[in-house]
Amino acid sequence: MKKYIKCFTVLIIVVLLNLIFMGGAYGTEAEAESKSDVKVVKDKSFFGEMVNKVKGYYTIDEETEEKHVPFVYYVNEAGLMVGDFYYNTDLFDNQTKLISASMYSPTKETFTSFTNVKDYPLSDKCSLGGDLKIIKYNEIKNSALGNDSSDEEIPESTLDVIDSFKDLSPTSQQRVEDALIATLDDSDDIDPKESLETDKEEKVYSSLLNEAQTNGDKMDGYQLYHGWNNSITIDLTYKINETNDIVTAYTYEELESQVTDYKSDTISLAWENEEIDRKNNPRQGHKLITKVEKSLDWLGHDSENSWDYTKYTLDARKYLPVFEESTLAFRFRTQSTTGEEVKDQERTFLNMLSGDSNPEVTTYAPFFDMSLLGDLNTMKGYNYYRFYDNNSVLYQTELRFPLDNILPRLQGNIFAEAGRVSSDFDQELFTEDMHYSGGFGVRYFFNQDVVVRTDVGFSDEGTKMRMNIGQTF
Repeated sequence: MKKYIKCFTVLIIVVLLNLIFMGGAYGTEAEAESKSDVKVVKDKSFFGEMVNKVKGYYTIDEETEEKHVPFVYYVNEAGLMVGDFYYNTDLFDNQTKLISASMYSPTKETFTSFTNVKDYPLSDKCSLGGDLKIIKYNEIKNSALGNDSSDEEIPESTLDVIDSFKDLSPTSQQRVEDALIATLDDSDDIDPKESLETDKEEKVYSSLLNEAQTNGDKMDGYQLYHGWNNSITIDLTYKINETNDIVTAYTYEELESQVTDYKSDTISLAWENEEIDRKNNPRQGHKLITKVEKSLDWLGHDSENSWDYTKYTLDARKYLPVFEESTLAFRFRTQSTTGEEVKDQERTFLNMLSGDSNPEVTTYAPFFDMSLLGDLNTMKGYNYYRFYDNNSVLYQTELRFPLDNILPRLQGNIFAEAGRVSSDFDQELFTEDMHYSGGFGVRYFFNQDVVVRTDVGFSDEGTKMRMNIGQTF
């Protein structure tokens, strides 16, 4: 109950502060009226003044180039969040577009900030853009590698024992590991009592053996991470002609957690062919993206992060007009990651506790940059980072329809998704063992350049709420 009282109090404070400072921070009421097509009715009472200010605050004119919009939203991983959405479609007075959204959860102390800049003109054919992501998270589920990983949480007692194992010296770790493997394999080659040299080693060995015998079937589940996930991308777009672009980008991403730290930096090259009738709300046409992404050793390299991988992406989208003003959108995407294998120490050890005769787990890249399903744009009925492996396939369908009778520039959406990940790139990847997600959502078009959306996704693992900028695809 205390956390809900705290959250409600914060919401009231945010609303009151926004109302008090709206005139200074976001423009006067007169300015709001001049930029709005909706007439604000004057009321001299205190309540009436508040209502008028709220109307002016949230009234959006399609011609408005700059706007702040406070909001409240619910996210499964963070609970109730308060935030601010800001856009400017003529930054620097040269048609550069800036979109930013920041959210904070007073109950989970989670913070997220997303900023996108695009179309900064360098020449008639070249433009610059970028993205900045800052996330402080408390309950991100890091699943095991593979399409069949469990949605159960790894017991906390297991993770505590693993932490005790990590506190041992490397030579002690090796003795404990050898003794444990011999015991689990029923081997007579090694007598655990003879190979272990200290009381601490024997204690850790006994604890690990107990976890393997009682919770061995739960080792392929997820761990709850808490920490920071930050990334920055700088991209350069060269316009070949009206329908074809070449996009090159540099990305640095890091994830810090209580379990381990990941970091990587990559450079990518993409060819984009786009023939659509409307930029952010196409009714007909297609878009095709081919992309190659290569890891670097500039900023994302240290003793714990030495990556050498290449990721290939093929992304095809088709838009068909249906009914009077609706659109049927289709998407097919496949990704493949290859490179130098890196041993995942944590998952290898968990596999060993499960009794796997071949416990070693290797990956080519940090899990967040592998072929991934489960984010703001894919498999929205599942957790973030739910499925990842060397290869993936994704099928998406959306029916987009106007809701102008409810609110001008509001759009409804019904979607269905199917996808899977695999260690092998073969025919079965595209046809077998699919995971499915579906749901509905709404999009609001502040203008032709700025779209925000919210989706509710369903799957066999639950219901998720997602919010993002722009269409899904």
